[in-house]
Amino acid sequence: MANNETGRRPVVALVGAAAAIFAALTSAAPGASAGERPRVPAAGGHLVVSGDAEVGNPWTPAAMRCDSYCYTRARTFFDSVAVFGDDGEVHGMLAESIEPNADYTEWTVKIRDGVMFTDGSPVNAAAVIYNLQATGTGALISATLKDLAKVPHPDDPDRMVLKIEQLDELTFVIYTGDDGDPQRPLPWRNFPHTLTGQWGLIASPFWLAEVGESPELATQPVGSGPFVVDSYEPRSSLEVSRNPDYWMTDAAGNQLPYLDSMSFRVIEDSEIAVEALERGDLDVVTTSNGRAIGRAQQLGDEFTVTVQDEHVDTGYLLIDLDKPGPLQDRRVRCALSLAIDRDEFNDVTNGGSNAAANGLFSPGQQGYLEDNGLPLEQDLDAAAAAIADYEEETGEDVEFTLGHIIANVVVQGAELLIGWWSEIGVDVDDVTIPQNDFINQAVLGVPGFEVFSWRQHNGVWVDQQYLWWHSENAFPDGQLSLNFGRLRDPGIDAALDAARRSTSDEEAIAAAEDINRVFAEQCYYIPLNWIPWGVLTTASVGGLGTLVLPDGTIAADGAPAGVFWTQTLHVGDG
Repeated sequence: MANNETGRRPVVALVGAAAAIFAALTSAAPGASAGERPRVPAAGGHLVVSGDAEVGNPWTPAAMRCDSYCYTRARTFFDSVAVFGDDGEVHGMLAESIEPNADYTEWTVKIRDGVMFTDGSPVNAAAVIYNLQATGTGALISATLKDLAKVPHPDDPDRMVLKIEQLDELTFVIYTGDDGDPQRPLPWRNFPHTLTGQWGLIASPFWLAEVGESPELATQPVGSGPFVVDSYEPRSSLEVSRNPDYWMTDAAGNQLPYLDSMSFRVIEDSEIAVEALERGDLDVVTTSNGRAIGRAQQLGDEFTVTVQDEHVDTGYLLIDLDKPGPLQDRRVRCALSLAIDRDEFNDVTNGGSNAAANGLFSPGQQGYLEDNGLPLEQDLDAAAAAIADYEEETGEDVEFTLGHIIANVVVQGAELLIGWWSEIGVDVDDVTIPQNDFINQAVLGVPGFEVFSWRQHNGVWVDQQYLWWHSENAFPDGQLSLNFGRLRDPGIDAALDAARRSTSDEEAIAAAEDINRVFAEQCYYIPLNWIPWGVLTTASVGGLGTLVLPDGTIAADGAPAGVFWTQTLHVGDG
């Protein structure tokens, strides 16, 4: 069960300084720890874990195309600068402190002394800065940091780097700048969330340099995390073993991690993964599949289901707004939404366990509105009339491709959608795409990306969504774009900018609600349901939601959604 009350905005504090912080790069939802009864962990043992997606471009932080299961695995060998606690606050992990100046335009970070990478090199200010520069100026992550100050590289004036100044062996300062301009410092009170996400994952600089010379070494990551990678087979397995020199201990002073080793599998259909859990082939399954969660909940006391149910993902239809044709027209997009029977869709795809969504803001998030203006009742006659109006005006038939992964429940959902759209005169080509290539196709805007069945946008603060929705991050089809739908709306841009520069929660909430209404009016994307995550385990598995950070706070499982910490997992009791 989640620990925060739904709808309560956490008061987020930095180590040593109070500030309003939002979630991580993949839109993390804080406060979803397991809350299981205390157990005395046994040392040793091995666990086999399954998730539904393979990472794209493993494993350098600058290149990874990371979803929830990617984060769980990456955190076994990489530590991050900061993390969310189960109190909804940001806390230092590798960082001993993260402190702003008076107007939130400069952030001083002090790294914890004595932490080592598994290659024997120190985790110090220089090593962290090396990572922040490498990842923060890379093609994938740089767009998330547009309001950090950029300056010419001292040895290459034609190359711009982040303005980060090292003060001593463990301390450095990061400077903000409106659109990167160091002459225009930008008050960014929510900045430290970036250090909890992909940008904040810290790898050995020596390994990163080796990868630069020999890219094949990217699949052999070196960090300071609780485990060391033994082998990696894409779409098959990741094998890790205990880091004997890991720096973290539990509350009793016992060195972490407890486990000797872990195996991570990729099983794209979570219902199949639950069958494997039931017969003893798996120990842990992480999934957002409502039917899989429901089945696991019926298995009895031999299994445990921990649901992360706050500030959740939205299941929706992601539309590439750069594709020429009918999807450029608001009438068509809104007709597609109006044709959907969301109650039937949820009954078929998740047994009715997920609530119908009216937008991409789930309950508890800034910007959530019970009524944002989007009709949720199916109206096939009105939808058909809108399609006929478009076709009569343009002389073009409404047809497009719907892409989705191979999981059975997703395929059934696609069949329902295509059936309703057929009733209103729309012709849809159904395409199944391997999970490991799914994000890549959207990122690059390939010709086949027109409408994708998608899940994303969990979190609390609207500033978390800046990367995904601001037009500055929308690049044309064929170019890498983390604004996957190539969304460009001046009103949404203005509201996102206002929220980032806000001096109060009230200002940010008002901006977020404006965005929600624009989405509903324009039907840029088509919401289907809000999606909780489940971590399903055998009863012998313990330790979910029990990692204690150096300041005494419990680290949040479920930040990002579906993620859990592995340091404290154990098999049986001591």
